Amino acid sequence: MRWKVTDLEPQVQMPRACVSCEHYSHAGYAEDKHCPFPRQSASAPKPTRTPCGRCDLHCTEVFATEICNSHEPEPFVHLVDVTNRPEPRTAIQERLL
Repeated sequence: MRWKVTDLEPQVQMPRACVSCEHYSHAGYAEDKHCPFPRQSASAPKPTRTPCGRCDLHCTEVFATEICNSHEPEPFVHLVDVTNRPEPRTAIQERLL
């Protein structure tokens, strides 16, 4: 049996955020007062750094956990809905049309 690309199921679960978007390029980590990641143990300090990168569509720096209306998921990714951040890394003007 020959497999077609359309026959394959998504292989990876990722949040519906910049990290799973085709326009996102990872650059590193940045300090973030809204870091969504949990502590590694009860005695560990709360994480303060969040992955960040560049959005090639909006030409701006973004946190990997941001959500925008122009999200285009990577192929073969099963998206999981998440809540948006209270504040973006930099303000983004969405397309109105």
